[in-house]
Amino acid sequence: QIITATRIIDYEKASKSPEYVDVMTLKERAEACSAGRLNLAEVVRRRAPVMCMAAEFKRASPSKGPMGMHLDPAKQTVSYWRGGADVISVLTEKRWFKGGLEDLEAVLGATTEAAAAGDGPSRPAVLRKDFIVSEYQVYESAAAGADTLLLIVAVTPRPLLLRLIGACRSVGIEPLVEIHAAEELDVALECGATVIGVNNRNLHTFELDLGTTDRAAATLGNRGIKFYHGEEGATHSICALSGMSDAHDVHRYRNAGVGMVLVGESLMRAACPTAAIKKLCLDPTNYDEMVGEEKFVPGLKLVKVCGITRPEDALVACRVGANLIGVIFAPKSKRAVTVEQATAVVRAVRAFGERKTAADVSVSSAAPEENPVAAVARSSRSLERAARLRPLVVGVFQNASQEEIRQAVDGAGLDLVQLHGDEGMEACAGCGVPALRVVHITADAGGDAETRAQKIVDSLTADPTAILLDTAVKGVQGGTGVTFDWGVATALQEKHGLPVIVAGGLKPDNVAEAVGRVRPWGVDVSSGVETSPRVKDPEKVGAFVFGARAAATGMQ
Repeated sequence: QIITATRIIDYEKASKSPEYVDVMTLKERAEACSAGRLNLAEVVRRRAPVMCMAAEFKRASPSKGPMGMHLDPAKQTVSYWRGGADVISVLTEKRWFKGGLEDLEAVLGATTEAAAAGDGPSRPAVLRKDFIVSEYQVYESAAAGADTLLLIVAVTPRPLLLRLIGACRSVGIEPLVEIHAAEELDVALECGATVIGVNNRNLHTFELDLGTTDRAAATLGNRGIKFYHGEEGATHSICALSGMSDAHDVHRYRNAGVGMVLVGESLMRAACPTAAIKKLCLDPTNYDEMVGEEKFVPGLKLVKVCGITRPEDALVACRVGANLIGVIFAPKSKRAVTVEQATAVVRAVRAFGERKTAADVSVSSAAPEENPVAAVARSSRSLERAARLRPLVVGVFQNASQEEIRQAVDGAGLDLVQLHGDEGMEACAGCGVPALRVVHITADAGGDAETRAQKIVDSLTADPTAILLDTAVKGVQGGTGVTFDWGVATALQEKHGLPVIVAGGLKPDNVAEAVGRVRPWGVDVSSGVETSPRVKDPEKVGAFVFGARAAATGMQ
């Protein structure tokens, strides 16, 4: 409501400017360019059975802060289009989202030019995403070249929504009408909306619930409204907004009849947006092939920043794209935290990830006859999916009792734990949450890498969720700042198919080498990004995460 009120004030102030264009002139300009406008309903429906994709460009958000201030909207969104985006959503609100109509115009020009060059499919539809509460903004959007725009039921009284939908259609725009609560769906339908966007994010609490779209789809079905993507005679389309992170999320909504998904934050943080979109498997055939062949393939998926002691450092790591935030409970560690300190970190990470409870990593039990490597690889994929969009907090323990671990898990609200001592593989089963198991590799030990890798495989059980390799130095476990023979990690992944997180001695100036040589499933850093043992350096954290992601993209 505050953002909406501010936008109203913004336009009132603009109306007093000498450069102000009156509403009738804007409407004439909007009508003049309506012939080339793309109809959103048609864009969505003609993609069936392929899921229509809306890719979003936004420089910042109220809940996540800056995320793409350095990115060029033209280049970024052309990469979206090359990946398969049918719609480009552009945030144009200035104060909180740092956007503007100039971004929309740049996107329209660049994607139109790329399509005209025969460099791919026809141009994508361009969606203006803002807090639109007046006919003036509708005509302004159309005059700037927008094909469609967002109308939010939560901030638009019913009579005004009815007028705005009418104004849109008078200039050739079929709007995307956003709802969240069930009663908002009623209002949207009563006002004649045909393309309904379901925001999985509660705009008041910023919490995410992917089930919101499922419930809206069920409601439409129960009312006999035809909306199913690809259904003959469909009169409506449903679009899922917010929270999708992988092909499994897309497939979930495909099965619910959803016609379009909108993805923004993960693309703004992706090292290669084109590749990120392709991995969503918009075509159901591609998804079936992916599931049929789903096995471990080396390549960076997770970045962990460990030794976090302060909420502000946790947020720095989250904002640059870290997936796992480590808090250390080992009493002898320089970076040890209390339950109270860990709780503060958990609160910050949950707020960033727009959730109130511990994450559900959904690790299923191994079958009695299942190979331990296959079981751990399967559990690792579950962790990867859970941590892809919403970062998780890992509690690191060293030779603590299961009672101590469970008390810390419950007290701080940890998402998972990491066993860093001599507990053994089986101890991972009794922690109350999924557990990473650290395998210590002596930096100067003899023996070839493959032999050492084989010993690890022989000791493996199905109990850990994932394996982390760290350097062992006599008298010190963890935070050594020393690397081990990365050939061990390569052998585990390439020969045995076991995903591993590589730790030990990593820092911004060698992480690219590690990712390039090993192609690890994950990387972990602590002392390599610090100004002191309990304080992270924001620039080093950013350089580490971006360096790791960039190196991974170069290997694809």
